[in-house]
Amino acid sequence: ITGVLVSEQKDWKLSAGKLVQATIKGKLLTQLGREIKKYREEGKIKEDYFATHRQQTSLHEMLKFIDEKVPEEELFRAMKSIFFSGISSDATEQDEVLAYEFLDTAKKINGTEVLILKANFEIAQGNLNFEIMNETLKNAQSHRDTWKMVIVRQMGYGDLRSAINKYESNLEDLGLISPRAAVPNFQSEFSPTQKYRLTDIGYKFCEFITKFE
Repeated sequence: ITGVLVSEQKDWKLSAGKLVQATIKGKLLTQLGREIKKYREEGKIKEDYFATHRQQTSLHEMLKFIDEKVPEEELFRAMKSIFFSGISSDATEQDEVLAYEFLDTAKKINGTEVLILKANFEIAQGNLNFEIMNETLKNAQSHRDTWKMVIVRQMGYGDLRSAINKYESNLEDLGLISPRAAVPNFQSEFSPTQKYRLTDIGYKFCEFITKFE
């Protein structure tokens, strides 16, 4: 790659990005293949994991996504976990349906949004970062600014709550976290849920993206 970049041949330089992209894609596909083989040998996924149309479609969507876009590490891991959750040895027909739907949802988020959702999920399960006080967590049940502070601390970002500002709306639009109040005067709040700020479908999504981490 370095040789291509310092070369005088412009056409070669234009190919450098494609070479890097192809290398990354190759590694991701190899990793996916090895994990399919490993989980199948361990009995964690079904022997006939490619038997149904829905399973075939899910694998096709996974491979298509890798081919069209080089995913961030966090997003790739999340998508793999979703895929494996749909073909796991204990997966139900509903799990297959959800896995397909969740793969489509995952294509609309990025790695940082995966981390935000996982932080919500950890808090909902009671796995709190030591920096988060119970009183602060209580205030974060419906107040957006406090919620942001708790999330960035759970993510290990200190107090950089602005780091998640631009991602909030997309997660709301996808129905993964509770939306802020519709009334302008109450935009600093959101509707409380039983799973911290995760909606029911958001919590299930998090179960899928963490099952095969």
